[in-house]
Amino acid sequence: MSASATAHLHTTGLHCQSCSMLVQMELEDLPGVTSAVSDFRTGMTDVVYDPELVTIESMVAAVVAAGYGAELAE
Repeated sequence: MSASATAHLHTTGLHCQSCSMLVQMELEDLPGVTSAVSDFRTGMTDVVYDPELVTIESMVAAVVAAGYGAELAE
């Protein structure tokens, strides 16, 4: 079993708690994502994941496919 990592994504277009929940569900559907917590107030989404199973690019793509913007926060 590999170690988990945490990615901090700056997410845009989130207007309410339902938006945050949708982003969380989309991310948690990806193989290798353990958990996702999105806060529409701050625009930040924290994702715990296995870097051997899922990439940052695929997480960003999942958020974009759900209709929101995302990029890795510095």
